[in-house]
Amino acid sequence: MRLPTWAMVSGAALIALALGLAFTQAYGGYTEKGVLAGTAVTARWAFPFFIAAWSASSLAKVWPGGWRTALLRRRRAIGLAFAANHFVHLGFVVVAVSQFGQARPLFVWLLGGGAYVMIALMALTSNNAAQRWLGLARWKLLHATGGWWVLVIFANSYVSRIPIKPALAIPAVALIAVALGLRIAAALKERVRAQAA
Repeated sequence: MRLPTWAMVSGAALIALALGLAFTQAYGGYTEKGVLAGTAVTARWAFPFFIAAWSASSLAKVWPGGWRTALLRRRRAIGLAFAANHFVHLGFVVVAVSQFGQARPLFVWLLGGGAYVMIALMALTSNNAAQRWLGLARWKLLHATGGWWVLVIFANSYVSRIPIKPALAIPAVALIAVALGLRIAAALKERVRAQAA
């Protein structure tokens, strides 16, 4: 039985909230350390959803059929689940900043805030009506820009953590590298197909 989109999105967000609260409690409760633990785990929970949604099309082009095609069919639901998860993460960030004075440089506010604007726009336009209203070219541009923006932020976050938490960061960076490799392979396959036509 196929899980409805609303169930996948709300279920993923509820798990993100439960994880965030559990880690907050485990690392000292409503303290700076506790809230930062909740912030970290909610970002980590959202990351695989993003990679799955971002890679679905490339995977299906490079290796069509089976679970890859099924993943592509559910990409919209997975992307919406990522958005819901990441807005739970934003809630923990807001608490860390507003209640515990976690300072953030201006470029973090600009890049991170811009990413949330893009995530919100992608979520709001993840439907057929919005795609028709925007037109396919503008819709693709919006989602491509947003996807790359979020990928760069995740990549920067995990690469910067390699010296501190290599057991966490190295697998995440490797996953990002695989996702990029799939994008390149899919683009090359499309080019070869176009030249052969």
